[in-house]
Amino acid sequence: MPRRSKHRAQFLSFFSCAVLLLYSGLQAQQSCNVEVKLLLSPTETQAAVAALRATKETSGRVYFFDTGALDLLSQGAIVRLRQGAKSDLTVKLRPPNGKEFSTPSEGLAGFKCEVDLTQEGANSSYSITRQLAMEELPQTGTDVSRLLSAAQIKLFEDAHVSVDWTRVKRVAEIISTDWQTQSQPHLGKLTLELWEWPGGRVLELSTKVSSDAGSSSYAEMQQLVKTKQLAMSSDQRVKTSIALEAITHAAAH
Repeated sequence: MPRRSKHRAQFLSFFSCAVLLLYSGLQAQQSCNVEVKLLLSPTETQAAVAALRATKETSGRVYFFDTGALDLLSQGAIVRLRQGAKSDLTVKLRPPNGKEFSTPSEGLAGFKCEVDLTQEGANSSYSITRQLAMEELPQTGTDVSRLLSAAQIKLFEDAHVSVDWTRVKRVAEIISTDWQTQSQPHLGKLTLELWEWPGGRVLELSTKVSSDAGSSSYAEMQQLVKTKQLAMSSDQRVKTSIALEAITHAAAH
């Protein structure tokens, strides 16, 4: 084969592989659930409940486990335990600062892929949740590690997240209150969620939409908030990062 033809064949082969990988990545993202999230001013919680005609109030507690320096969060890893009508333990991976994880195996038990759409853009996350039947709350990282399922441990390994469970502790206890709204045009039912901890609060309005409706739904939600004359928070990051950074910063001073 002439050298030019050989190089052309190699290029076409490489280009085909690149297109296939890009298509596979897009397909993987399209298969994820999309959750549009917008933060409101928490001082207007009752005004938001009234304006959105939110009902079905439920409450519970949310606990996060990390090191004092948030070593897990800095790697894009979150360990969350929720207690309420039901208790569950979630391991979530959310790539930080544009970093990409190799897509974990979708065959893992309980595996869920989501795309969080905020003012900062779209950010994929992978999680596995297991239900817990327990009365006692784990106190240490070692306690939590014993509660993890084999699939949750594998999720950490796939993402190459380094965890020293002896340094992990319960770093946050948050009171969570949720409300559901009536169906809104183009948005469906919305969830209003208030997180409260000593010295801080965050109020999130969210809805789950199809993968092709994310951007338009975010614009629709902004318009709804404006129409209802509700104030948006100046900080539009995901609420987990806001809460953990505020709580650990306060604990260090």
